[in-house]
Amino acid sequence: MKSLYCDICKKELENPISERNYFHIREYDVCEPCKDILDARLKPVVRGHFPYSEEWYEQQLIGLIERGVSTSRL
Repeated sequence: MKSLYCDICKKELENPISERNYFHIREYDVCEPCKDILDARLKPVVRGHFPYSEEWYEQQLIGLIERGVSTSRL
């Protein structure tokens, strides 16, 4: 059995099911609680930015994940 760990909080995921209790975003595996925090942090940024583009959103998301991975918290 493969052990899977969240790249941000470093906690082990029990019974990992993709898109249910963990999310694979590019090269990162993110648990559901960390994904919820990411979404909450990005929501006001996305609402305040005009014009919206998918490239910009991905850049913001990956930047936030990389900061979380480097500090082990969001």
